[in-house]
Parts: sequence; structure tokens; C-alpha cells
Amino acid sequence: MKYHYSRKEGWLGNPCGLVYFKGKYHLFFLLNPDLPRYGRMHWGHAVSEDLISWEECPVAISPENELSCNSGSAILHDGRIWLFYTCLSGDCKETVCAAYSDNGTDFTKCENNPVLTVNLEGETKFRDPFVMKYGNGFRMLVGAGQNGVAKVLLYESDDLKEWKYKDEIVSDGRYGSVIEAPQIREVDGKYVFIIQSEKHVPTKVLFATGDFDGNRFIFDDEQDPFKPVDTGDDFYNPVTMEDVEGNVVLMAWMFSMKMNSSAISCPREVTVSRKGEVCLIPYGELRNRQVPESRFVCYASGRLRVFFEGRTLFDKAYRECPDISVLEDVGTVEVFLDGGRENISVFIC
Repeated sequence: MKYHYSRKEGWLGNPCGLVYFKGKYHLFFLLNPDLPRYGRMHWGHAVSEDLISWEECPVAISPENELSCNSGSAILHDGRIWLFYTCLSGDCKETVCAAYSDNGTDFTKCENNPVLTVNLEGETKFRDPFVMKYGNGFRMLVGAGQNGVAKVLLYESDDLKEWKYKDEIVSDGRYGSVIEAPQIREVDGKYVFIIQSEKHVPTKVLFATGDFDGNRFIFDDEQDPFKPVDTGDDFYNPVTMEDVEGNVVLMAWMFSMKMNSSAISCPREVTVSRKGEVCLIPYGELRNRQVPESRFVCYASGRLRVFFEGRTLFDKAYRECPDISVLEDVGTVEVFLDGGRENISVFIC
């Protein structure tokens, strides 16, 4: 693939972290190095100078006493890369653990792992820690669920080692029994809150705008806060970072269960329009590699279709033809409508 990170060996899962460290972008992702399917997950690692061409690195985190090292996030602090991940123990309990690296290649697990355990009672889920700088300290969002109700829990720390619970900032059964991949980024003077719902409502990955004061998130739309941006079938588990110029960059997991195909999406810049809409557009040089017409995409009779060899892979009605640009790669199509207000990510083969 020309514009996407993918692997020929093992099983490539979703991205877990993205940071810029010592002149290179570092991408972390779930990896089963032994079998071409989900299993005992490790954190794979690759580096790039442009977010397009990638160089393989040694595995960053491997399960030892854990059953699996699952999703989380990456952050820079005091000249180190810190990784926060979901530890799945042999009895299937989920906790948050951490590891760090001074050189960007060799990672050491923290001696005080787990750094965080679930503080909910009853039937619980607890996963996908996202750590961000806030003020003079840090905040951590953890996707959670309690007795069938999806939640996002908020914690704070001064040093990334000791964490204190603050509050539930989301608790809503509309999103299923658990929220995954929660994250908050400041974009164009607004805060963007990203989650992955257990349900398709109407897609799994959803975006909200509002304000964040370090203690709670005040949504611009309190009644229906989270809305889709990418409406394709193959877009999951995004991660975000700030590039060297302060732009927020997003990369996600492109995965087709039908085709058993996976890759990391092209990098996209996150913006907020004047109308308050979250937009995703190809990042940097990739904007020049889009095409306005594609043999895989057409608009006719009020419907936009993505198709391949007679098979319709996406079909949606629009009142009028949107402004269309397409990024084509080996086996994938990523469509950007109306300046990024809607994306369509699809494996075509």
C-alpha cells in the first residue's frame, strides 16, 4: 500500500498511540505476531518521517504475566514516551498499566503496575486509557461500562504514576454496555470528544464538540452530543496526536471482517468548521494525492455509491451531489465529502 501502514505477517489490529518523538512519528498498534487472527495481543511499533512511509520497529510491549496487552494511548513527558495500555489478566479482569522509553525503541513496564484499577461495582468493563496533558498535570479518560451502561471515567495525576478518580463524564446506555477509545483534543478553539460506541448509532466512531474544564465536558448539543463523521463500514478505533505545528492528526483502523483485511487509515487532520462541525481531511501532502473522479465512486439519481467489480460497498442518498474527493490505494478507497464534513472509508478488495 502507498499511503497506509499494513503488515504481511501476523494480525494487525487497531492503532493504540501516535506521538512525535526525536524527529519521527511513532505509531503503536495491536499486533498478534504469531497468527493471522486476534489473539494474545502485543503492541507493534513503526516510525515515519511523513506519516505515509513507515519503518518497522521491534515490538514495544509483549504480554508476560498478562493474558493480553490491549488498547491504550501514548504521550510524551520529560523526554520519554509513555504508553498506557489495557492489561487483560488470566481471569479476564481489565486494569490500566504503563510502560516508558527514553530512546523510543526499548520499553520498560512500570514497577507499580497496574497504575489504575476499576472503581465501579457490579458487572464492569474498563479499557482503552487515553492520557492527555491538562494544566500542570494530566487527565486520563477510561472507557468503561457498569451493569450494561456505557461510561467514560475521568482521572487526574501530577506525575503519570499516581492517579485519582474525579468523575463520570459520560454515562449513557444508548452507546451500549461499554465505550471504547475515548479521547479529547482541543481543535480550533473548541474541544472535540471522540468515542467508539458498542453499537452502530449510526456508526461506531462518534464525535462531539464542547468545552472541557478539566473536570467535566460541557457538550454543545446536550440532547444528541455524539455524531458520525466517517460513515463507511471499515473505520474503527481512532487515535489522535498533535503534530509539530500543533495540528491535530487522526489515524484509525480500517478493518473489513468480510474480507479479513486490515490497515491503518491515511492520516487526517481534524478541524472544526465555522458551523461547529467536526471535519476530517487528508493530512499534509496527501491532499495533493486526492482525485476528484474515481472509477470506484459515482453519484447518480440522488445516490452516492462506492463499488468494485459489480459489488456495491456503500450506498447513500443525498439531496444534491456533494463535493467529492477520493484517495485511492491498494484495496482501499477513502472518500472526502464537502471539505471533510463526511468521510467514507471502505475496503474494496
